[in-house]
Amino acid sequence: MATVAYTKGLHELGDGLYAYLQPDGGWGWSNAGLVVDGERTLLIDTLFDLRLTEEMLSTMRGAVPAAARIDTLVNTHANGDHCYGNQLVGDAVIVASQRTAEEMSELPPEAMAALVEQAPQMGELGEFFLRCFGAFDFDGIQLALPQQTFSGERSLLVGERELTLLEVGPAHTRGDTLVHVAADGVLFTGDILFAGAHPIAWAGPVSNWIAACERIEALAPQVIVPGHGPPD
Repeated sequence: MATVAYTKGLHELGDGLYAYLQPDGGWGWSNAGLVVDGERTLLIDTLFDLRLTEEMLSTMRGAVPAAARIDTLVNTHANGDHCYGNQLVGDAVIVASQRTAEEMSELPPEAMAALVEQAPQMGELGEFFLRCFGAFDFDGIQLALPQQTFSGERSLLVGERELTLLEVGPAHTRGDTLVHVAADGVLFTGDILFAGAHPIAWAGPVSNWIAACERIEALAPQVIVPGHGPPD
């Protein structure tokens, strides 16, 4: 596997495996993944707004011709920085855990847009909110929800390449999912892992999160792409 520098953009992890990184990995600056086999493609997560997601997709199309069409999109969890760009993935089949699909509508992008607008009148809390989220544009987002859901575990094929979706929530959110490419030793963790930052347990309990980390250890991946921060 290639050593991955923590710089913005698309990074090849191995044959047909890519991470899209957004330093510094703080609030809203999430990572995504791309899996390719021949002409078949699978995208792991979209980004926090349409501009960032389109920039990512354009970069992928420029580097990987097969990415002109995304066949499948997996959302690792319900936070907007991993799913608000779903509408730009066209005809892709969106897959997520059942609990993720149920949770995705609870904080719609319209609510985030309203909070950004109201933040200047909210004192110190509003200042903090804008420091975290003021760089993102939540206007015009039409949340595209999963068409296929699962609970526990599901296998997906990308061409001849097999992926396993492993539901490990509730922890960070109610339906956290790992994406494991076992044959290549690559694991996309969503926000079960934040590299270089302290994670937030929106859902918990913490014991579930510890169990999720133990499951990651048992998988023994060679490369881990966290939800935020540099790959390892």
